Amino acid sequence: MKVRTSIHYLFAHRKLRDLVFENWTKMDELLMGGPEVIQKYFYSMWNDLKNELSKREDVEIIDKEIEINLTDFQISYSMLSNNIKAFNFTMPAPLTDYSQAKYVTLVLTEKIPRYFTLELCENSSKHFASKLPENCNTDDYYIIGEWQIDFENNDYKHINYGRAFSSNIGEFLGKINKIVNSN
Repeated sequence: MKVRTSIHYLFAHRKLRDLVFENWTKMDELLMGGPEVIQKYFYSMWNDLKNELSKREDVEIIDKEIEINLTDFQISYSMLSNNIKAFNFTMPAPLTDYSQAKYVTLVLTEKIPRYFTLELCENSSKHFASKLPENCNTDDYYIIGEWQIDFENNDYKHINYGRAFSSNIGEFLGKINKIVNSN
């Protein structure tokens, strides 16, 4: 039985996350290089992942036919409260009905970087909308998440902070700012 996944999902939730937490020297080099350097690296990393996955017989890749461009990755920089730097990576447009990250935001706190995602989720209730009350919302929605690592055990955990009311980057950063400054 094949595992069903997407390049988009694995890029945002594995490859990029692992780069941040397992190869900080390289990630720091990219951040210092600026948006164009980051775009080129992400584009190459995406295509390397696509090629790697296409060779595996145990994986069904639901977005393998999709071609992305270098400019599909948008990079911006923000300053949160307390002079905390945040780098925002807009991912290529979610291409499937599989949960996808619209944004990945890397927050540079004093201790360790924090890795946030704004993920598009399909509202499964729309598949049986005809049986729901008329005023029931069946729109897709966004979830704010964070990947954290326990360096001692080299173990990741994903924290779900709940629904976002919008996919607006400003509102997403506002939520991140509250989360970061409350811990």
